[in-house]
Amino acid sequence: MGKLIKNHWARLIILTASAYQLLASIEAFFWPKVFWDFLTTNLNGAVRPIPYLQILNLLFAILGLCWEWPLPLFTTAAERGYFLASEQRRAEASPSSSNNSNNNKTRPTLQVSRWTKFLASMHRSIEARLMIYPLSSLAALLLYQGTNAGLYYIIGMGVYFWGFTEGEIVMGKPWQLPRASRRVYVV
Repeated sequence: MGKLIKNHWARLIILTASAYQLLASIEAFFWPKVFWDFLTTNLNGAVRPIPYLQILNLLFAILGLCWEWPLPLFTTAAERGYFLASEQRRAEASPSSSNNSNNNKTRPTLQVSRWTKFLASMHRSIEARLMIYPLSSLAALLLYQGTNAGLYYIIGMGVYFWGFTEGEIVMGKPWQLPRASRRVYVV
């Protein structure tokens, strides 16, 4: 049997939570209700007359869906930026042979945009997910229609944390397996 890759499992749970939250926020535009209205009516201003909570849930749901199942444009940009940055670091670290008179040409520097670096780092970061998803969970738990999505977010965050403590990494493309390191151990 294979090893359970927790971040793939958490990705599926968060995708389910985001899809549920998206549908719940759309439904809440038509039937606005705060989950905690049986205790207090102070939170009713968040859903009507201006639908602040519904819009917030809609934005968090779209963020969750895009983050966990990103478009190929973003994954290839993130992967390309990651590999270009590693190539650039390798090129800077290698000793330059400036003593050779035939090698007057300098190596071209690879330009990696800040947006690509940011996109790659956010897509690969479990820590960033563990900071954003509690807010998504809170917004979903406040909305009556989104309480199940909030509970799914909590379970997904627990699985992400489990994977984080075991040292898992998120690969650039969804559902890609991490490469095994090629270490040679001398006994």
